Amino acid sequence: MRQSVPELPPDFRSSVSCFSARLKPDLGRMAAAPIRAIVGRFAYDSSVRTIEAVLKERPFEFCAIISTGATPKFFTGIPASAQQWFVSSEIRGCRYGDVMWDTLAPIDETLIEKMRDCEATFMDLLFRQEWNYSIPYPVRREWYLKHLRFWNDYLDRNRINLYLSAWLPHEVPDIIIYHLCKQKNIPVRYFHMSTERDTAFLESDIKDSAIRIKPRYEALLKEFAGKDAKEIPVSERFEERFRALTATTGEQPAIMNVKVPGYWDRVLSLFRSRPWMVPFYALRYFTPRGFFRALGVFERFQIIRERNAFYDAHAITPNWSEPFVYLALHFQPEASTVPMAGAFSDQKLIAEMISAALPKGVLLYIKEHPRESSWLCRDTAYYQRLIALPNVRLVARSTDTFALRERAVAVATASGSVGFEALFRGKPVLLFGYRFYQYARGVYQIRAKEDLQIAIGEIFEKKNTPTVAECRLYLKAMEDTCVHGVVNPWDHKVSRLSDDEHVRATSEAVLKELALLDGSKAGS
Repeated sequence: MRQSVPELPPDFRSSVSCFSARLKPDLGRMAAAPIRAIVGRFAYDSSVRTIEAVLKERPFEFCAIISTGATPKFFTGIPASAQQWFVSSEIRGCRYGDVMWDTLAPIDETLIEKMRDCEATFMDLLFRQEWNYSIPYPVRREWYLKHLRFWNDYLDRNRINLYLSAWLPHEVPDIIIYHLCKQKNIPVRYFHMSTERDTAFLESDIKDSAIRIKPRYEALLKEFAGKDAKEIPVSERFEERFRALTATTGEQPAIMNVKVPGYWDRVLSLFRSRPWMVPFYALRYFTPRGFFRALGVFERFQIIRERNAFYDAHAITPNWSEPFVYLALHFQPEASTVPMAGAFSDQKLIAEMISAALPKGVLLYIKEHPRESSWLCRDTAYYQRLIALPNVRLVARSTDTFALRERAVAVATASGSVGFEALFRGKPVLLFGYRFYQYARGVYQIRAKEDLQIAIGEIFEKKNTPTVAECRLYLKAMEDTCVHGVVNPWDHKVSRLSDDEHVRATSEAVLKELALLDGSKAGS
């Protein structure tokens, strides 16, 4: 069926919402602007309830939905005729039904040049689709331009004035929609998780992660200047986390203890849950296509086996008597590097910069992530390039990450939780990407070699380190600015809240944002 803009009833208009003083304390009563939104990834029961709770208070005039499942599941609260359903698995591969491309507005050089950052990110992002096969550059380029044309036309044709996502845009075509909205000054809002249980932030910009923490943190630093950490009040849930973060033994975020199913886990699950389907899947390998697919699986396992053997053969047991900086590699592909690491999505760049900047006699210890990254993201050549650096050492996988943190002079990361945890043990952090803790004292955001040179001087010459009080104040700033609830189903696995509590917290957060957007438009 051709993708088209659904016809709206002639008398269909957005309702006028009167927000309560609690949701909109400074704006009073005003007519709400008609919202024509793209709503992405609110696919699970609890998150669907979040959107429908929002729509009860603020019905949208039009809503494009990017979600999972072949059967459309329209939101209640607005007519189905005012909604359009996009199947995530279809459009990811640039399949937009029988859309007539010659009717879409063409893209020009001006737009292509403005979207260069997006294009680079998109090319990296496709690693997420390459677990089973590689996508050559010409295909990537063709997909990018088609996605760009479709969504550039779609935003204009449908007069979209809001992009709302359940999580940080890091899939296809989400990242293109995000960047297009930025170019067109269309408000973007998405929920993004912190390392703390049931704690999210409603963000608007990947680089300005959890930006509301910053002014609150600066205000708290002034308010509690000279005070002891014990004098800084935090809620019990943040008190519990503070105790864990300041302990020498360390404690991983709860979500890190949830096992991620691997290939063989999925195979066993199929045997347990749908054994009658096993012969069907097995027979697919007895076709020409199945044969080459099986051959590809074998080749990928061979690459992984060889790279792991190379790493283990060249990894050392740390020498705790020598000074070192600790770099914990990220699992890839994942949002923590693309797009959150920005230009440093290739972590070899981080290692090379640090290696060149370290004082004589200081080593860079690099430890691989516990999960196995994609065969295309890591190979033997990746590790060879790392160990070719004279002051770089690969560290045995069996080495405790908290022991490395405790004995390191500083910790380096693209955007990982290891950086946040290091602060609470008095360790400076070299942060090469973007994360909610980037505004904390002791964090050095690295963009250029000059940034790194300044950071190295602060750390090794001036011996600057974050204090316990500064870290506790950061927790307080997080508590004051966060959303105490989540929409991501993965984070629900370790939640201590009920679905009703999640829905209430997240829907109220969205309504507050809409009220603030109304106020900014009214004041402009």
